[in-house]
Amino acid sequence: MQYSRFVAFMAVSCLSLPLLAQVTTLAGVSYDPVAPLQTRLTQRKDAEGKPLSLYNLTFSGGGEASVPALVSVPVAAANGKRPAVILLHGLGGDKNQLQALAMLLNGKGYLTVAIDVAGHGDRPRVNGKPIAEQDLAGMRTVAAQTVQDLRRTVDYLATRPDVDVRRIGFVGVSLGGVLGARFLADEPRVAAAALWVAGGDWGTLITTSAHPFAKRFRDSGETDAAKIRTALADVDPVPAISRAAPRPLLFLTGATDDVVPRACSDALFAAAKEPKQRVILPGGHIPNLFDMASRTITFLEKGLSKPPMPSRSKL
Repeated sequence: MQYSRFVAFMAVSCLSLPLLAQVTTLAGVSYDPVAPLQTRLTQRKDAEGKPLSLYNLTFSGGGEASVPALVSVPVAAANGKRPAVILLHGLGGDKNQLQALAMLLNGKGYLTVAIDVAGHGDRPRVNGKPIAEQDLAGMRTVAAQTVQDLRRTVDYLATRPDVDVRRIGFVGVSLGGVLGARFLADEPRVAAAALWVAGGDWGTLITTSAHPFAKRFRDSGETDAAKIRTALADVDPVPAISRAAPRPLLFLTGATDDVVPRACSDALFAAAKEPKQRVILPGGHIPNLFDMASRTITFLEKGLSKPPMPSRSKL
């Protein structure tokens, strides 16, 4: 190992759970746990020029792509290291859309990081196309890139002296939950995760969803569910989600959701191992947001509770 990589590896290892200094690849996008993060953190200011507890962040993600993010820090000083939660938005959204949830989590003492999914927000187009025009190959790249970016987000949190890396959580909404479920399968350092209106099985999702994005695929002739499953197999959360165990998972599902059809949410929940819980809420794709946020905070407060200190043998 080159000296610079050795130094980076030692820094990450000392600040996080055990991590192999090994480059892995998903759908052609690499994840290197000891590659330089090249972070740039800039504090935001309000209209009067007063500093906020919100920061613009960029860092080097999967395949060294530049990842834009928002870091929201609780106003109250931390009594020791604080827990952190990674937030991931849905299809067509961006990192700014989850700031209301970030503020609620900040009020409970959690630091939050929200990133843009590949091809969204401040990120460049994937394969030269906007997200609404991606084909199956493009969606595979979007998914793989975001999974690897999320792993690098954990690496970033591991560098912060104010974050307890034993208490990192995740909340993903819709597409953010789909990609987040796949991320959890590869990332052991996330202690608990809430998946909002998420599902799996790309074949069923694209051939049955009422979302305009899925309808466009069908209009273009992509109606073979088996073909779609094969094309997106390595970025589908259903075959992988069992690897998230034994970490607790919360699934929040809309009873009449036609964007992520019930068959897709059923498939993801069934594939997950215990401990897991599922709440089916009244409403469609986005049920009552306050209810989902409240249930999520309660779940995280238990899932990210401070681990006990290691016991010491008596002399």
